[in-house]
Amino acid sequence: MQKAVGRLFCIFAVLFALQFPLYVYGGQVQSVESEGSVGFTGAYEPIGPPDPPPSTSPQRPGGSLPQTNMIEGAFVGWIGILLVVGVSLAVGEKRKKQYKNYWNERRK
Repeated sequence: MQKAVGRLFCIFAVLFALQFPLYVYGGQVQSVESEGSVGFTGAYEPIGPPDPPPSTSPQRPGGSLPQTNMIEGAFVGWIGILLVVGVSLAVGEKRKKQYKNYWNERRK
């Protein structure tokens, strides 16, 4: 009974943690000025034709690309949790059956 209560507590703790995701943003903390500089001179001269040759039709992605500081929904997280819980329950049931079979054979 205590194991079942412990498992339920763990499941609820994970579900509770998913309700309040942690958002983290970064920024530049320090900039350094230097006296050096980088410069390029000359012109680019290709060695030969590109391999493979560029296509003439514009290629666009089939949706929107992720942007900086973009926050996705928690749908994928929920799917992951459901998979973990499902596998954990399946493994637990399998071990429970093995344990019962082991003790039933020992009693004989």
